[in-house]
Amino acid sequence: MIRGDDVITAVDDVSCFVRSRLTRAGCAYELDDVLQDIRIAVWSGVSQGRYQSLPGVRFGAWVQGIANHVCAAHIAKAASHFTVPLFTEDTDDHPAFDRPQDAVVEPSGVTDQEWALHVLKLTRMCAGEEAWGSAMFLLMDDFDDSDGSASCEGADTPAYRRARRDLKFVRQMAITVKNALAAVDFDERKPGVVAVRASECLPTELHRAIAATIVAPRLSGRDRQAALSAVAAKVNVTPRYVAVQTGRSRALYKAALKVMRMAQPV
Repeated sequence: MIRGDDVITAVDDVSCFVRSRLTRAGCAYELDDVLQDIRIAVWSGVSQGRYQSLPGVRFGAWVQGIANHVCAAHIAKAASHFTVPLFTEDTDDHPAFDRPQDAVVEPSGVTDQEWALHVLKLTRMCAGEEAWGSAMFLLMDDFDDSDGSASCEGADTPAYRRARRDLKFVRQMAITVKNALAAVDFDERKPGVVAVRASECLPTELHRAIAATIVAPRLSGRDRQAALSAVAAKVNVTPRYVAVQTGRSRALYKAALKVMRMAQPV
């Protein structure tokens, strides 16, 4: 039987996990409130019989699952209060072909605000709450490095570097979503046509080449290795670098397909 002391102990045991999640998202100041919400949620679940003891499954594992959901809810709430400069150019020292190339004009008849909010909503959905919340970590005043120099003491920490990667991913996702919305053609729904258009929505030359050559055809084995070398030669990088970028390209490509299909009328 689970007692009150067991709940307190189990929540204390996940406090380091909770602190890490909130810090990555720039919400460390909410730690005490989040831990209290977790205690309430755990006790509520226990008292209502939602926790069932199973052989080999620790009570702490169930508590950590609840902690994960509560953290995600707090991060999402905090993220909703910020406006994200998603289309500004990154200052990362990455190759020119790995930077966004083209801007997309908003469709006529849609106000800038409505269009921007729609893009933000879809970007958040496609990027996922964890990446979105982590990106907010860099967009708060205390972690603003828009001038190229970090303004916080924790700029060299693993959490900060992770947030930089997430911010870059969210920006790339926003450009992909924006391109996908502009590329929708209600008259052409053939899978081949949609696949080509989706690959063209990705934000950089490298991502577009990977999507069209490797991701969309679903290459594997020797065919994939040959395609990696071909793309690498095209953009003058190593096959290893192309392989590393393939996962990112796949995520962006799937998001483009999803957005295009959602935008089409039933």
